[in-house]
Amino acid sequence: MRPALPASRPQPAAVDGTGAARWGPVLALAGLHGAVTLAWVVYTLYLVALLARAGFDAYLASVLLTVEGLVGAVLEPLAGALSDRARSGLFRRFFLVMGGVLATSFLFVALPLAAASSRPGPASLLPALLIAWSCAMAVFRAPALSLLGRYARPGSLPLAASVLVAAGGLVGAAAPSARAWLLSLGPLPTFAAASAALVAAALVLRALDRRIPLPVAAPGTVPAPDRATRRAGWSLFLVGTTAALAFRFLVDGLPRAGAAPGAPAARITTAFFLATAMAGIPLGRLALGRVGGGPVTAGGLGVLILGATAPLVLAGPVPVLVCTALLGAALAAVQNGLLACSLSAVRVERAGLGMGLLLGGGGLALGLFNLLLAVRRPAPAISLLAAAGLYALTLGLLRGVRPAARGADLAR
Repeated sequence: MRPALPASRPQPAAVDGTGAARWGPVLALAGLHGAVTLAWVVYTLYLVALLARAGFDAYLASVLLTVEGLVGAVLEPLAGALSDRARSGLFRRFFLVMGGVLATSFLFVALPLAAASSRPGPASLLPALLIAWSCAMAVFRAPALSLLGRYARPGSLPLAASVLVAAGGLVGAAAPSARAWLLSLGPLPTFAAASAALVAAALVLRALDRRIPLPVAAPGTVPAPDRATRRAGWSLFLVGTTAALAFRFLVDGLPRAGAAPGAPAARITTAFFLATAMAGIPLGRLALGRVGGGPVTAGGLGVLILGATAPLVLAGPVPVLVCTALLGAALAAVQNGLLACSLSAVRVERAGLGMGLLLGGGGLALGLFNLLLAVRRPAPAISLLAAAGLYALTLGLLRGVRPAARGADLAR
């Protein structure tokens, strides 16, 4: 198996492998990823309002997000590993995906209904329902996204991953403009629409997945993991943690820092995610060419490291927006590489675990970041400096993921 982040130019066979991707299921998986992103946008938009309607203090939102992140750090790898072992009968990987989607959608609609009730009564259960919703989301995300390794061969993974990155970026770019409209709809219609989008995307993905033959397990015994492969697994988890934590510091500090020169925060957020969406596929294609995935990902990290603090010294809204767009494009390069890395750095039969480790690290980052916010929100300059330092740490940790790219198993 070729390395997830090759340091040299790929072989021609790898470039030709782009045609091996099944683009119908890849697009359907991107739709599911976009629906998941939309659900999180709605969740964070209404979280404080739901708690207030149920009679809870607003500070509970930070507590819940911290708990949800820490629980996700455990559940994501476990769900991914379970999906790798569930290969036959009812408990195939897609059972976890559809079961998790249905449970998530049911709980999502139940949240505004419980919040509108009285205390003591259903409203008292709202914090438990919120945590249950995030757990249901963690159950199916890694098994679902790991299907990308089935739809695209290693040679086409960076380009296939870029489609998912573009879908998430489009939802993120539309969120600031749609914020007022979503709030005007009210919680129940908004949550119901997001749930319907999630179920519809999963059903479309399931219909297209049925057309693909089930993979045949290779004969022989999977070798036991050695110290190097275990270290690679922990490195993948740490990469997910540092990259996600850096992203959260960046999107926290960037709009506030750019507002000083006169660029509206909503416009900065839109420019950032729109650039991510637009640059994702071209950069994924570039990773398949003569440049290679490793230099593209490393270049994106370099831009984020050097440019994260640039808005602090720029004057005027136009330079800030241009810098924001460059940072968004760099983020697309990094996310493309990390998604491909989590699947290419492990055996095909351990794709769920690889994706779960990456997402579990993101869950830990969510918990740590909200724990920090519960104490004190950092100044914009501190947030941007922290983002630059964490992206530099991510660049160093990526080297530790490579030993597992030889095909060794990450876990039993």
